[in-house]
Amino acid sequence: MDFRFKLYRVTTAIALMISGFFAFMGLSVILFQGMNIAFLTSLILWGACFIHSVLSLYLQRSIILPEVPLKENTPGGIQIMGVIALLFSAIMVLLGLVLISLPENIVKEVREMMVNPEEQKAITAASLRFIGAFCLLPGIVLITNVVLSFRFLRQWRQQQASPHNDEEEE
Repeated sequence: MDFRFKLYRVTTAIALMISGFFAFMGLSVILFQGMNIAFLTSLILWGACFIHSVLSLYLQRSIILPEVPLKENTPGGIQIMGVIALLFSAIMVLLGLVLISLPENIVKEVREMMVNPEEQKAITAASLRFIGAFCLLPGIVLITNVVLSFRFLRQWRQQQASPHNDEEEE
């Protein structure tokens, strides 16, 4: 196994744990507090990341053991869920970068919107930097995982096409 494939396996495992945790938390909140569009959106996005990670595990298994075929709809599922996960993780990375780079400006703007002085004190630049890092790290892991899954999916398709071309020539 080369470094990229090992990185793909590690990022898939990390993405599976992170997305599974947040998807479960979103589902729990919806079940206990009722339908809320914000939590439903969160559940759908984290669920797409989770499904992409599970499908990536199937792709990895098929690459390691070529005799184990992928299901017919797995490559399409990897692509569809991968695009959703890529968009979601790009938003997370951008949000993280903004929160890390401009926390003082954001604190000022948020405090102007709040009426309660006690709530205003709770918003600090340090807490926004922490939230930014919290968004940035999973976003980077998810982007890396999706990009690697697309690369290895293309490689898997080329491997699947090459034996068929050899059979047609004979």
